[in-house]
Amino acid sequence: MPGIQRLTLTALLTIVTTVPSADAQETVAPADRRWLWEIGTHGTAERLIFRAEKDRQADTVLFFTQGKYQGPSFYLKDPANGTDSTASWQFVAPGEYRSVPVEDVVCRLEYLTDTENPTLRVSLKNTGNVPVQPEKAGLRLGLDTYMDRWPEWFGKYFPTLLRCEKNHFWGYFQAPGPGKPLLGIASDNPVASWSTDFSLGYQDPAPHWFWGHRIESVNLDLLNALPLPERHPQNLWQLKPGEEKSWDIVLFRIAGPDDLEPAVSDIAEAPALRFEKTSYRPDEPVRIGIYSPSTDKRPEVAVLNGQGERISVYARSIGGGRFLTDPFYLPRPGLYTVRASVNGKTAEGTLSALHPWSWCMERGREGALKYHQKATSHIESWMGFYTAFLAAKEFPSDSIDRALDRRFELLFDLLHDTVRMEPRYHATRIQNTAGTIGMLADRYEAYGHIRDLERAARLADWMIRTSQREDGAYYNHGTIYTSVIYIAKSVLELAEIEKRLAASSPDSALWRERSERHYASAKRAVDQLVAADGNFQTEGEHTFEDGMISCSALQMGLMALWQTDTAQRTRYTQAMLKVLNSHDCLTQLRVPDARRRGGTMRFWEAQYDVQMLPNMFNSPHGWSAWRGYATYYAYLLTGDERWLRETFDAMGAFANLIDPQTGDLSWAFISDPYVTAEQACGPDTTVTFETPTFGNPHPRLYPTRRTVIGEQYVPMVSGWQTVNTQDNDVHEVFKLIGEAALTQAFVVVRPDGSAAGYNCRVMRRGKKSLIVVPSEPQIRTVHFNIPARMEATVEFSSGLVKRQVGPMEWLTAE
Repeated sequence: MPGIQRLTLTALLTIVTTVPSADAQETVAPADRRWLWEIGTHGTAERLIFRAEKDRQADTVLFFTQGKYQGPSFYLKDPANGTDSTASWQFVAPGEYRSVPVEDVVCRLEYLTDTENPTLRVSLKNTGNVPVQPEKAGLRLGLDTYMDRWPEWFGKYFPTLLRCEKNHFWGYFQAPGPGKPLLGIASDNPVASWSTDFSLGYQDPAPHWFWGHRIESVNLDLLNALPLPERHPQNLWQLKPGEEKSWDIVLFRIAGPDDLEPAVSDIAEAPALRFEKTSYRPDEPVRIGIYSPSTDKRPEVAVLNGQGERISVYARSIGGGRFLTDPFYLPRPGLYTVRASVNGKTAEGTLSALHPWSWCMERGREGALKYHQKATSHIESWMGFYTAFLAAKEFPSDSIDRALDRRFELLFDLLHDTVRMEPRYHATRIQNTAGTIGMLADRYEAYGHIRDLERAARLADWMIRTSQREDGAYYNHGTIYTSVIYIAKSVLELAEIEKRLAASSPDSALWRERSERHYASAKRAVDQLVAADGNFQTEGEHTFEDGMISCSALQMGLMALWQTDTAQRTRYTQAMLKVLNSHDCLTQLRVPDARRRGGTMRFWEAQYDVQMLPNMFNSPHGWSAWRGYATYYAYLLTGDERWLRETFDAMGAFANLIDPQTGDLSWAFISDPYVTAEQACGPDTTVTFETPTFGNPHPRLYPTRRTVIGEQYVPMVSGWQTVNTQDNDVHEVFKLIGEAALTQAFVVVRPDGSAAGYNCRVMRRGKKSLIVVPSEPQIRTVHFNIPARMEATVEFSSGLVKRQVGPMEWLTAE
């Protein structure tokens, strides 16, 4: 990369907003120069610069300036061999370029200057004599999304949301840096699909490649082969001889997330859905917000269940082009399609009605038995025990609990030296040990066997002794591993139970000493994270990595909740919020889709978890739960309902990983619309489910099957693949549900006086009294986020509890 891209973001803003790049061929800008393109000698962008104006700060969007992924560039992917060709640009006029032909397709690109926002006008024309039917053809945008170094990655834009509709296209990019505006993208023309190009990682074994952890390119696939999701246009798969199609692609600044939908509606000249939440219980009223490009035209709204049956919905104007539906209900658990239409354009979304959390946990436990927990080098292969023990505690079932308990003992003995109480294999993978400590703690909670806590305490002592540095960080071969999964959280889970035992056990002194020692170890590790100030480390390739960020945030948040000193609590909370807010760019917070809301944008797990290539967005994935812990803790620390709503939206998406009709468990949801995938389809016949297996067996070591997937759930593979696969990491989502939602309800009294219930119905009786009815019988505590002391009457399944409660206070069944 040229030297200017190695500058800090502050220096870069200073330079590019005062002088154009020295090697730029031309500068394209509107007359008032509110924004400008700097275009390089090859016709591709180097930078898009937004000037400061009104309430908008200056901003610079970086583009790749060399190599295959510079852009905007025209590319076409051959369906026969999967290779793609990128055309070079020929100068036509200032700001206007023509590509050399690729498969008889000529692309024209114009950087428009007479538009309110930076706009690319693109056309594709078939100059040949036969139809052109590519796998993909369109624009490599060229945005520099390559996040490889701290602190440079704070200025890079991540493709947070891209969404094709039947008649238009929209989305946004977001950077993790504080104060950075969102970069919106929209077209009032339909775009067939979108895709991303990912970095290659490493060979293991040669010549087989695993994919890397960074994004090389984001592509607008103006043409794309079928099949595509039903919501996408279905007629953009070919260009006939002489046919020409054109698109205007608009890039625009968005001050904050709440400005996204109105801006999209305006620019795409289409309705835009705003879902304040995406998952509901069947008895909860639903209201949908709609932005309309026509202020005087009411959107036609259709809500359909999985069988195509329609629910009657009416939208009323609330002024300024905003409409709100009358309340309606989703009568049965399942997914519901929402369509809003205005002036021939339609916006589509998905809502879900949820089964009770008890149903989810019991089905998750069944999945833990059906899809084998395996003894491997990766804890992801046996995470189903989290679900097993959390479900056993609340919903005992003798036959299934016995089977899973026996399986746990088998795997524990296979993987541990039970005399020395340390791992037999891959001992430096301390996330395995930390996770096992958490499982033993949950097992103790389920069955009350003190032996489980003894084993957990000894494993914790071994891990602290062998893998904690002087500065407090837990490490693996010199790399800080505190936030690989969440080492400190697992130690704190143990310390909490030890603390309770110290108050009730005959061996109180022993358990008090253990609790204090383990807490002190975890605190030292979290203090190191706070001191790192975002310069974290993680397993694998260094990048602004989803889990590294969310696990750092959640551990700071949990440590804050342990603090009784206000200053210390505030210190950890502020550190956590800074990190958590930076993570927004990696999370699907605005997508109008209950299957995806709250999912984090992971893209390299399929190759390890379900032996599927290439990279693709797995969202939600089991690791999406890590952000859920962080938002849950953020709510308890701040009382900001945003965090509670995001936690419950995410858990709703996680619940949909269980088929609402069959109860079967999926591994993850694929967010990409079109991926030509290859997956292992035969088991390793040299081992059994009881054989310890290690490493990441490459999919091509086995028979594979090729298929096209897009916007769909992916089945588990541990029911048939004997060797190490890591699809049981899906159970992390049930661990979150078990900790944050299964036995708890939440009441929020908002500044306007309205009351909202999460996991409960809440009614106000006058100004000082609340009546709360929990939604499920196993709910034993209610948290109150109220402005002042009020009288609360809670109808627990065990009886009525009536008591005065204060702000941010829990009420527990007696």
